[in-house]
Amino acid sequence: MAASKDAEEVTFNYNPLENNNHIMIGNTTLSIQALYSPGHTIGSTSFIVDEQYLLSGDILFIDSIGRPDLAGLAEDWVGDLRETLYRRYKELSQALIVLPAHFMVVSELNADGSVSEKLGTLFENNHGLNLSNEYEFNKLVTENLPPQPNSYQEIRETNMGKVTPDIEKQREMEIGPNRCAVR
Repeated sequence: MAASKDAEEVTFNYNPLENNNHIMIGNTTLSIQALYSPGHTIGSTSFIVDEQYLLSGDILFIDSIGRPDLAGLAEDWVGDLRETLYRRYKELSQALIVLPAHFMVVSELNADGSVSEKLGTLFENNHGLNLSNEYEFNKLVTENLPPQPNSYQEIRETNMGKVTPDIEKQREMEIGPNRCAVR
């Protein structure tokens, strides 16, 4: 399943996750609300699961925020990123437990090794969520970009079903450092 905004090039059939879906996994039914969250990519979508968890993907991390430049469009997408973080996420329950796709440094891990934090706590402590001046936000995001992941295009093509790397190559693409964030 995928968000349809960023899936024009997908080579396989899929059911888009949009609005409110109920999905069976084994004997468990999960309620999943898709939340269009552009900024990292044009089709970035976050998911609220059972009204408890926010799967933020590459938009929001424990101590950083997503980067908008992977398609070379940082200047175009920085406004979308700010809109997602400062309006869409701000309207959500601050009690949601954010489950990001990555972590950058070990200090972001909880004692049990998990990576999670309440959304309200992130709004208090995450520097990227506390820049009231739009110019400063845009400057932080566009001037502090880490190097792009070496395999970004290959990962995108794999996700679209255009290429199928062997298992070892897939593992290598997943294990790399978090280069999706701006700090």
